[in-house]
Amino acid sequence: MYCVLASSEQCTTNNPATSNTVFLVVNPLLTVGVNISASINPVCEGLPVTFTALPINGGANPMYQWKVNAGNAGMNNAVFTYTPVNGDSVKCMLTSSESCISNNPASSNKVIMTIVETPEVTFTPCFDTITTTNAKPIRLKGGIPLGGTYSGAGVSNGYFYPPLAGAGTKTITYSYTNAALCEANASLSIINYQLSIINCGQPFTDIRDGTNYPTVQIGSQCWMAANLSYGSLISGSQSQRDNCLTEKYCYNDTPAPCALRPVLYQWDEVMQYDDTPGLQGLCPPGWHIPTEVEWNILFSNWTNQGFAGAALKYSGYSGFNALLSGVNHLNRQWSFGDFATFFWSSTPYGPNKAWSHGMNDYDPSVSSYPSARTNAFSVRCLRDL
Repeated sequence: MYCVLASSEQCTTNNPATSNTVFLVVNPLLTVGVNISASINPVCEGLPVTFTALPINGGANPMYQWKVNAGNAGMNNAVFTYTPVNGDSVKCMLTSSESCISNNPASSNKVIMTIVETPEVTFTPCFDTITTTNAKPIRLKGGIPLGGTYSGAGVSNGYFYPPLAGAGTKTITYSYTNAALCEANASLSIINYQLSIINCGQPFTDIRDGTNYPTVQIGSQCWMAANLSYGSLISGSQSQRDNCLTEKYCYNDTPAPCALRPVLYQWDEVMQYDDTPGLQGLCPPGWHIPTEVEWNILFSNWTNQGFAGAALKYSGYSGFNALLSGVNHLNRQWSFGDFATFFWSSTPYGPNKAWSHGMNDYDPSVSSYPSARTNAFSVRCLRDL
């Protein structure tokens, strides 16, 4: 841009005169804007959320006004933290300190908050909560919803290890985290008593329910000299289930015969729904369900199975005192009362059967029988080495 001047004076030179040229720079208008984001959304109930504003053409000293559901909130800051409720609408108003601007103040995008409820977690003890420091590992079960993790003293990979935990009352915690990363937990206690050593041949008391059991040393093994009798009575027509209750049958469904004919268990129940041979199962702490190898060691004390029954029966001389207490077939029929008995082994035989051993009144032998797991037989426990 320049100017031409025509003078009205007389006697002039350089008339008209041309000015210097001025070059003008026109800056475009800057559009002010702001975008916000939430640190997490959806978010767990009761947890704070941090919102961050990203200004566009905000200048050196922008001003921020946060709004929750159209009401002013927060401080004059690019970051805003609060604990939302479900459906909250969050936005930010930005006033720029720039010059040559448009759309000032600017309104951000809205963030609608979704609140996820904290999961409801329960922890029912589906295992013995009384044990001893010499007992086998206990598989922890009973945390709901499924898919969580167990923690606490002596806990590793979902098992409680009594020797590792040490004596005392131990807190076990079940924690569950849902898809929105909401976490909740529930806890219970396991009482881990110091090992109390008894000499085999002396009776011992099951610390879980106070039941007394005789014991007998046979060769290198220490056996209970009476059948296991642990749990709550249910009808023999009902299947024993993986329901966090210890269930047993008494002959003919009446409590009185339990004192005369020892109780019976289906295989999965006595094994606590774990197919691993040699587990404690429903046996007292420090004892376990014998494996096939261990049964065969017992039989070898009398040459073989062909002769072992004569010694092991209640009428024999071993002290094992196997009562011919009968069985329950498939929840349908009580059989062999006062004539025969079967004992479970902890060794499975395929997915639906397990090994068992039978004795009867007339035969001196002990049979080996791959039985349906739904049959209910007697149980003898063997002391851990």
